Amino acid sequence: MFAVVASLVVSSTFGVAAVAGTATAQSGPDTYTISQGDQCTTIEPLGNGHLTVEEFYDYRTPNTSPSSHSYSSHGTTHLQEDDTSSLFLYEGGDGLSLVVLHDRNRGDSGGGAATMTFTNLPKEGEWVVEDDNYDGADDEFDHRDTSSRITWLWSEGRSDGAAFNGGMDDDFLIEISPRFNSDAATVQSTDGRISEWDAVSATQTGTERISLDMDKPVVIQSGSCSSHTVTELTMDETVSPGESATIEATVKNDGGVTKNVTVPFTVDGETVDEQEVSLDPGETVTLSTTTTFDEAGTYTIGAADQTKDVTVGNGDGLPGFGVTAVAVAALLGTLVVYRRL
Repeated sequence: MFAVVASLVVSSTFGVAAVAGTATAQSGPDTYTISQGDQCTTIEPLGNGHLTVEEFYDYRTPNTSPSSHSYSSHGTTHLQEDDTSSLFLYEGGDGLSLVVLHDRNRGDSGGGAATMTFTNLPKEGEWVVEDDNYDGADDEFDHRDTSSRITWLWSEGRSDGAAFNGGMDDDFLIEISPRFNSDAATVQSTDGRISEWDAVSATQTGTERISLDMDKPVVIQSGSCSSHTVTELTMDETVSPGESATIEATVKNDGGVTKNVTVPFTVDGETVDEQEVSLDPGETVTLSTTTTFDEAGTYTIGAADQTKDVTVGNGDGLPGFGVTAVAVAALLGTLVVYRRL
């Protein structure tokens, strides 16, 4: 027998590192999502794993070989669109990269301006392509430890962009906050305007575009849209019959959107408590419930899909043979000894 006494939220943390005690796949993530508000979409990286992202981007200036006065990407022309800002993941010879493209080289656009703030970038990574970062360029690249703010300003018939590589073959969660056109952090202006912001995903036959709200941040990350897991399940090490025992469950939102998660606590398959908590992407929370076990023995506690066997008392108790039965047996034994005397 058991009884639930109380429940509470113990702690909450954010992060993308693996929780202690859980296994991390050696091959890295194989699912990626982009989310904005309560909308989440699974995306597939572009690329075939051969060219590095620098080779794929193929940024050309008069000082590169091959050279060009366009100061633009020549390797992504098939992905560039007029008046459109695009972002996507690229799987190349140097691993997974994040790529940003603005407008179209030799297109019909009158130019444009954009500022993007990137937070929670992997520490191991770097911007291997900065288009444009030559002396006298109008673009501004401001990089901190795990964040960057980049402002692009490009003229008629050119494209702009950047590529980040490194640290993305493990779990990651990057937030991107955009500011386009007159909201960009530049005093200069162009005749053109960005009118569409898209995420590009690979398909079996080519690519598809996911339209994004130009005024809201997005989160691009490893993991699925609706994944949450119980990463740890514990109970007090020493529990005697009749005493309160605290069961704790650590829950992580591995998905790409904020979600309400319902976690049932069970003892021997019977639900003894049920708690609901709102988790942001990458957030970890520890929930607890307090239960009383009336008898000694082995019980199976559970939280969501995780279970664990625990021992109450010395572990030698038989079902139905609780503290009261032990006391009665001891008294009867004393009476038997007394009569024999």
